[in-house]
This record gives sequence, structure tokens and C-alpha cells, in this order.
Amino acid sequence: MSEIKALGYLGFSIADKEAWRDYAENILGVSVDDHDNGDMSLRVDSYAWRIKLKNSDHNNLDYVGWEVSDKQDLEGLKSRLHEHSIAFEVGSDELAKSRQVKELIVFYDPDGTRCEAFYGPLQLTNKPFVSPKGFRFITGEQGLGHIVLISKDHAAQEAFYTQLLGFKVSDYINTEIVPGKPLSISFLRCNGRHHSLALAPVPIPAKVAHIMLQVDNVDDVGRAMDAAEKAGTHFSFTLGRHSNDEMLSFYTMSPSGFDVEFGWGAIEVNDDSWHVKVHHTNSAWGHKFQRPPRK
Repeated sequence: MSEIKALGYLGFSIADKEAWRDYAENILGVSVDDHDNGDMSLRVDSYAWRIKLKNSDHNNLDYVGWEVSDKQDLEGLKSRLHEHSIAFEVGSDELAKSRQVKELIVFYDPDGTRCEAFYGPLQLTNKPFVSPKGFRFITGEQGLGHIVLISKDHAAQEAFYTQLLGFKVSDYINTEIVPGKPLSISFLRCNGRHHSLALAPVPIPAKVAHIMLQVDNVDDVGRAMDAAEKAGTHFSFTLGRHSNDEMLSFYTMSPSGFDVEFGWGAIEVNDDSWHVKVHHTNSAWGHKFQRPPRK
């Protein structure tokens, strides 16, 4: 495995703060902290924050934070980036303070996604996370969850994350979510979670297809579904079980237009016994794709 151990945090610009607050608290069941500058951050565990939402006039993925264990691993990553002529910047003290981490570096993947590698995240053990819905999220060594990036140069992206950053391929799905449009998705891991990152070459301008949060109780998936239906939230994919990581989940459209997968029951990968597989279907059952609602 690489120095990167987990998906640590995500940052987004958002255009509808109050819609996000309602979505985060009442459907996802995460806690919301307000900041003096008008931004918000979301908590799902003992970390001071996992998702930051910058109040803006547009929606955008701003950065993806990858966690390493310590300073030695961060230095090792810096050395390898330098050896491969990948430009990076050491995060300023001000940036580290705003991210509430000890140290970090900033670099970009081939598609221009801002990546931040960090160690020493602030833990709020004196202020335990309490879900507004009573949910408990699976994080710890598996990190925040996963993110699916829309890949423009798919081969370059996969090579960057596997050959340079040390992610391992878990498997591939070759399918047609939309009939007549073949799609090959790469699923990459950096810990026991089946994938912390997936790369999908979908011809749309967005940077991110979806992010995923995992709970430890299947009934919480049902409760979140009920809340989403009551709120009139658009379901991008109905309830189903994925073919590769075996996650039981559904997808709703966030106020920023990308999807959030909410699931339970994913398998964990053992590096000693796992081998790369190919699937021809996205799901064993369910996950019926529903086009976004017309505006």
C-alpha cells in the first residue's frame, strides 16, 4: 500500500446553504457546524470535520483530502512526487490551521482535481459526534467513505492514482447505465474499504459523480430513504445491492447536483486473498437509474 491510508475529507463550494443544511441533517443524518465566514462543515465521527461547504454562488468540488499516517509518510510522498516531476506545494500554516491538520501538501491529478495529502487531523473527543438521526457511520481506518470522480483522461487518471500514489485496483465494472453508452469504471482502494476512489469516464462537465457514506445498521438505510421520500428529494438510483462491493444502498441528488450514496453492508478487502475482477453489471439487483428531474 501507499503512504495514503484513507479518504480524509472533502471540500465543496455550494450555492444553496440552507438546502444543504436541511439535506445534511434530516436525510444524511450528519451534524452541521456553522462558521463565522458563512461556511459550514459536516461531521460524521470524532474528526473535527469531514466535509466543508463553502458558501458561494456556484457548485463545485474544491479539493479532496487524502490522509497519511505521519510526517515520515508525508515526506515519503513528497519525495516520490518530486522524483516524478509532479509539482506540489507545502501547505501554509494558515491553510493547515483552516483544515485543522498538522501539516499538508497540495498537488493536482491529471484531470486538474486539487488533492491535499495531510496528517494529524484534529479530533474532538471532548465533543462527541451526535447524529441528528441517531446514525452511526463506518469510518475509522476506512476513512470518510468514497468518492467517484468523472475522469476525462481515464488512462492517465488510473495510472496516476495506482502507479504514483499507490492505490490498488479492486475491480472494474464494464456496463451501460444509460442504454447504448458503454461505461468502464475503475475501483481503487487504499485500505480495507473496497474502494475509496472510483474513476468513471462519463462525458459530463461535472467533476464528481457521487460520494458515499456508510452506516452500521441496515435499518438506518430505510430511515434515510423514508426521510428523503417525505422531503421530496430526487432518487437518482433506487434501492439496490452493488455487484462488486455488495453495498446495499440508494442514491439521492444533493442540493449541488451530485449524488450521495447512502449504504450499508459493504465487504472489506483482504490484500492477501483479493484478486482483481470484472463485472458486467453495476448491481446484483435494484439501483434503477432515474434521470434527474427537469428544472
